[in-house]
Amino acid sequence: MTKPSKEVEKIEQLLADPWAINIQKIWEQAAHNQDPDKRKLFDALHNYLLDKRQEQIINEKHFVI
Repeated sequence: MTKPSKEVEKIEQLLADPWAINIQKIWEQAAHNQDPDKRKLFDALHNYLLDKRQEQIINEKHFVI
């Protein structure tokens, strides 16, 4: 198995805690970045962070649907 690059390790550390990232700034980049490829990247990141946050909330014992 190959060792992950430093960039991959940095991204994994950044995404380890979805609450530590300012999701508003990510959304603004997804909405307003001039580069369409970067907009897609930030949109995917925004969706990932939302999913992880929702997953944590749903898994809490006191959460009831």
